[in-house]
Amino acid sequence: MERTEGDGKRILIANVLLTALVVILPLALWNEYTMYEKVAPLATLITFIVLVPVFFCVTDLRAAFHDRLFLVMLAGMIIAGINIFVSGSGKGAFLTAADVLLAFYLAGRIKIPPRLLYFYYAYIGFYFYYWTYDVKGYFKGYNTNYGGLVLITGFVFAVTGLTAFYVRLKKTEKGGSRFLFIFILFMFVWGYNIIAWYRARCALLGLVVFAVLCIVPAKIRRNKVFYALLTFAMTAGAIIVSLLYVWLGQFNDSFAIRIFYKDIISGRDAIWADLWRAFIQMPLSGIGSNYVIDVDWMNGVFEVHNGLLDILFVHGIFVFAAVMIILVRRLWDLREKAAEDTVLWIAVSSVFSILAASFMENFVIVPPFLVCALVLIAIPGSVCYNSSR
Repeated sequence: MERTEGDGKRILIANVLLTALVVILPLALWNEYTMYEKVAPLATLITFIVLVPVFFCVTDLRAAFHDRLFLVMLAGMIIAGINIFVSGSGKGAFLTAADVLLAFYLAGRIKIPPRLLYFYYAYIGFYFYYWTYDVKGYFKGYNTNYGGLVLITGFVFAVTGLTAFYVRLKKTEKGGSRFLFIFILFMFVWGYNIIAWYRARCALLGLVVFAVLCIVPAKIRRNKVFYALLTFAMTAGAIIVSLLYVWLGQFNDSFAIRIFYKDIISGRDAIWADLWRAFIQMPLSGIGSNYVIDVDWMNGVFEVHNGLLDILFVHGIFVFAAVMIILVRRLWDLREKAAEDTVLWIAVSSVFSILAASFMENFVIVPPFLVCALVLIAIPGSVCYNSSR
């Protein structure tokens, strides 16, 4: 079906709104901690306010009701709204669930022009270099784990962009492709060193997953079983890792493996054990965002430290299932395109990297990281759209 002039205008408006979100949120949250403190509480609201008109720009409502994923998204939002009152959750928690559902749904519908993709690569990738040059650890207000999340996000965008440029140079047979390839390899050494300096183990996990996936041969990438297992590991793994930690926490005294001078079992086991106990009592509605964690050193602060697990604990089984259905479908839709194209595979590996890092931090469900994930998932469909014009 050919696109009409009206369709083109709506796609343009959607991209303008998305670009505003991509630019403004990192600008406000990744530069100065004083600004971060002011904007962070509003970030989910800002994201929702922008993603809603993007949704209307790229969605035909009459056709949407015949789209099963749309119905899953709509059901997830309705149940999340109801559960807010059942669980006594903070009203703002609804926005987190709504943003995640919207972002993953839109990731398969938004079409990003090539030049805009390169802008995203450069702009988000810039923050990897910026946070390396201007180290923003505790002495500048930011938690070092948060710094690691900024670094791994900037890193995967930078590498994806550099890879796209490298492939383009090779195709045009222009000079410099060999130097660029060496620089991309150097980026991984650089990435490890700065992440190690921040001691961000969550970012290290993401870096390791990204590096391993980047070198997976095309023959293996094409294998449906491999991709299915990878998708399962990077989604359901959020639950599996938490349960494994709870079990290992029983042997904390004899389980002394350290990464970046920290024990692997260093507190999340106690947090997740407490949250699982509470969740089992309220699996349908979730425990809500106002739950007081019964771990002394947390001082009652609610923090799940696991993106997809946060959705499960706060909003319950049905909302979690809705998020997982949409996310898994989006990831599966990327398989065939990514298997045949190096740049697309790097982009998909970036998504899996972010999901892996989210095993240890909320990461993927928090703006602007959620918006970055939306862009990465949208890349394969956008490339297909652009090549067909």
